[in-house]
Amino acid sequence: MSDVLWEPFSGDPLLVAHRRAARPHDTGTHGADHAPCPFCPGAEAETPPEVAAERPDGSPPDTPGWLVRAFPNKFPVIDPDDGVHEVIVNTPRHVASLADLTAAEGGRAVAAWAARLEATADDPRGLWPFLFLNQGAPAGASLEHSHAQLVGLPFSPPRLVRREMVFATAASCPLCFDLAAPGDRLVAEADGVVAWCPQVPPLSGVVRIAPRRHLPAWSDGVDPPAVAAALRRVTAAIRATLRTEDLNVMLHQARRADGGRFHWHLEVVPRVGTLAGLELGTGVLAITQDPASLATRLRAAM
Repeated sequence: MSDVLWEPFSGDPLLVAHRRAARPHDTGTHGADHAPCPFCPGAEAETPPEVAAERPDGSPPDTPGWLVRAFPNKFPVIDPDDGVHEVIVNTPRHVASLADLTAAEGGRAVAAWAARLEATADDPRGLWPFLFLNQGAPAGASLEHSHAQLVGLPFSPPRLVRREMVFATAASCPLCFDLAAPGDRLVAEADGVVAWCPQVPPLSGVVRIAPRRHLPAWSDGVDPPAVAAALRRVTAAIRATLRTEDLNVMLHQARRADGGRFHWHLEVVPRVGTLAGLELGTGVLAITQDPASLATRLRAAM
């Protein structure tokens, strides 16, 4: 596979993404010299041609009039001949935070995420879809206008394979087990969608969002408004409690061929710490947020 290297000690893949170095940056910039945002209406010519959009006014592609818009990333991590890298702009309004989306905007955005995931899963190349959102420069965002990203990888990502193996080999669903009695780790629950702090978080401050019912993938039944409402409430509470807008959102779901052992979930990871020598060198993480205490503070913020 062109532009993919494999680190010999960990076995992790490395994407050689030469074009990423040229991507523009506007996070943290303000004032009259602020460059025009390529994700705002009127700047459609600054992006590759759209692959999907919601246009209630019937406006033609790649013009203003859209409510949510998806297009190939201009600076992809993977060559388009080998895989997929898309941008999904969540709203035409220039807002930076998921917490600042309206209920209607959030619902449309989540519905678009689900639709583009389905399209990537249907790709005849057999790609591995992965959806994520970077919010804030410390979380990896180069443009502040709220957007998600979707990659379709032409290989099996080791970390995602290991996560699937946990579900495949467990006696019962570990997510259902953690959801059964979150106790004081519960953050919120509404319309069949639960937000809680996992008993053993993968990183400090993580909040998980998942359906109460065991559903392997979004295609098994996702309620975009309910998921969007949970995301908006959780990210607003993180902003109020941890005093940060910087976070990552990652969707974990089963591949279509994997059966029903997996339980789809979102992980919201506030960037409240820095991976340093211990974490990078050994993989041993030191968390600074006790899950129960964090959940109590998030509930209070809501």
